[in-house]
Amino acid sequence: MRNIPIALTAGILLTTAAPSWAQFVPTLGSDTPRVCPDQPPQPEWIDNIAPRDAHRGNLVQEIYRAQSMQAVAEAEDCACDIRFPSWEAAEAVYSERYSGIKDRWEVIDLTSEYSRTANDLRRIAKPICKEQGNW
Repeated sequence: MRNIPIALTAGILLTTAAPSWAQFVPTLGSDTPRVCPDQPPQPEWIDNIAPRDAHRGNLVQEIYRAQSMQAVAEAEDCACDIRFPSWEAAEAVYSERYSGIKDRWEVIDLTSEYSRTANDLRRIAKPICKEQGNW
């Protein structure tokens, strides 16, 4: 009998607390990027990839990011078309070098390598882009 009031109190608290925590769910007001609003969209096949193959889409995204950061660093310019080029070059690298890899973990390792490369190049690219207002 003692546990009933505790259970009722807990139930009341949980049902009345739900609306308050729901207020903290972030909302995304716009799909428009803050910088370079005319960025090319990533290939549809990445958006529609089967969950079991998502690691392949991640690899293409990291190839793209590494290429982007390298282009900014080499050009010492962060114009939108340099920072956000077409996805064709990243898709070509993936298609020519990696699309035939069957081992999931090999693809994941490659993704990590491209991510490290992109992060290293980011240290060079970020100040350039910040100075030009494109970060």
